[in-house]
Amino acid sequence: MIARRGRRSPFRLPAAPTGKLRRRGHGVTLIDVLVGLCIAIFTIAVAYQAFVLLQALRFNAAAAADAHGNGAFALSALGIQAGNAGAGLGSAARWLDSCSPTADIMTTLRPVVALIIDGGAPDRPDSLVVRQSLAPGAAPAAFITAAPAGSAFRVQGVGGFAVGDRVIAISRTGTCVTSAVTGVASGGPGMLDISHAPLAVDLPVTSVLLNLGPAARASTARYDIASGNLRSTDVTNGDAPNPLISNIAHLKLQYGIDSDGDGTLDAWVGADSSGGFDGATLLAAPLATLERIKALRIGVIARTERPDRSRTDAYRWVLFDCELDDKRACPGRLEGTIAATSSGGYRYRALETVVALRNATWNRNP
Repeated sequence: MIARRGRRSPFRLPAAPTGKLRRRGHGVTLIDVLVGLCIAIFTIAVAYQAFVLLQALRFNAAAAADAHGNGAFALSALGIQAGNAGAGLGSAARWLDSCSPTADIMTTLRPVVALIIDGGAPDRPDSLVVRQSLAPGAAPAAFITAAPAGSAFRVQGVGGFAVGDRVIAISRTGTCVTSAVTGVASGGPGMLDISHAPLAVDLPVTSVLLNLGPAARASTARYDIASGNLRSTDVTNGDAPNPLISNIAHLKLQYGIDSDGDGTLDAWVGADSSGGFDGATLLAAPLATLERIKALRIGVIARTERPDRSRTDAYRWVLFDCELDDKRACPGRLEGTIAATSSGGYRYRALETVVALRNATWNRNP
């Protein structure tokens, strides 16, 4: 079809301009730069806050794990020592029961294998004294002949004694003395002559000789807390305290008692005077009372290495809890508060365990 003259076709392209093309300028203004800087600064601030928060969470998790590890280590160390209480002494308990009582655990020779020293209040740490024999032989050796003052001991046996051992000579009349072995020789078939530091007492032929092992090792050790450190002290030799584990804030202990004499544990009591198992009472108690103690309950509270600024509230701790709805009725339950400061506080972990006094229970004389 032929278009009419004078009418523009809709399909006709516009004619190209004859002059030069004018290009419009493009660039970044100062406002664009300021907006970009604001967005970048805001992004950096958000990223920094997120990084700080993640670092704090990571540090708190690591610190809490370290505190838990320190508490578990302290609990394990105390549990091992408490489990060894009475090793070598249980079989001699009947003879040691005749020894005269003293008011000091460092000098007593009675069959007290584990002694809790009460701290005086729930928020004050207790101490634990453990006694054991470190000798290879567990049974006491019977005298073959009487031992006048200053003479050597002739006992039944073929070994089990060595130079440097600490021994206890026990008579059935209440005479109990300690000495150090200076020589061991055969006195004939099945007999040993034990030379020792001089003693000013006469011992009858009915006496027995108990070996505590090397005198340089701690047959009686105390475990306590000082300046946040769990430490051990060889009270036998009067050595200086030896730090074991740091960042231990609290230590509490209780006796597991057979209160009705049926041979099973049925009560938990502390070492204060209210329960009749305080230190002064037990040091003078007869063997029948000491045998009522079946186990120890140990609770520790460990803390982090450094304080946390976000922890401004007090830490309320509970040890020796139970499943009763009324928690106040839990036997032996303890609770307290560790205050924080406005600048921060520590994070804490509470752990506890029960250790049976198996040596005193299984190895005693019938």
